[in-house]
Amino acid sequence: MLFFGKKYLSLYVSLFVVYTGLNAQIRTVPNQNPQQPPPQQREVEEEAPRQQQSSAGFTDFKSHLWYGGGVSLGFGASNGGSSFGFGLSPMVGYKIIEQISVGPRLNVYFSSYKEQGYETLNLFNTELGAFLRGRVFRGLFIQGEISNEWGQEPYYAAPPKYEKVGYQRFNQYLGGGYNFGNGMGGFGSEIGIFYNFAVGSDINSYENPWDYRFVFTWRF
Repeated sequence: MLFFGKKYLSLYVSLFVVYTGLNAQIRTVPNQNPQQPPPQQREVEEEAPRQQQSSAGFTDFKSHLWYGGGVSLGFGASNGGSSFGFGLSPMVGYKIIEQISVGPRLNVYFSSYKEQGYETLNLFNTELGAFLRGRVFRGLFIQGEISNEWGQEPYYAAPPKYEKVGYQRFNQYLGGGYNFGNGMGGFGSEIGIFYNFAVGSDINSYENPWDYRFVFTWRF
């Protein structure tokens, strides 16, 4: 009995020594994985640089943009009839380089006709397209443009009413003009003249293929 008691006592002492040594070693080893911030804080910290990069990219994109807009106003009277027209044509350009710009252009035009013996007829024309512009020297530029037009024309039916006839046409313009801001940015204005090949080649059209434009611009 004394022999077995000494044996178990020796075993207990050995286990105690091993446990004490391991515990001391664990306490002396430095923490190789310091405490990480909470997941939500890490997401915020990681998202901040991406937002800054996105904001910088958007600001750089805006610095290449310029804006323009034209106003059309027309009226006339002859042979017992009269007409009135009003239109707006906004456009936005993006400078690929300082001399080359691309962008969309919209043209909306309202016209009203009245002739003796007929009721008033109101028509709407909408044109949406894209342009490519090259600045040659200072404010001098050349421009090509393609667009799709949805329009209405009057058809003389039996009095007292007109009839509206709708059409759709793919326009191709080529022309040029001069911007009085000289391409220096800021507020400016420009005049231009453009030839519409779709109208010029249509033997059934009565329209003038030459399109004259007066436009206000900003940052061109």
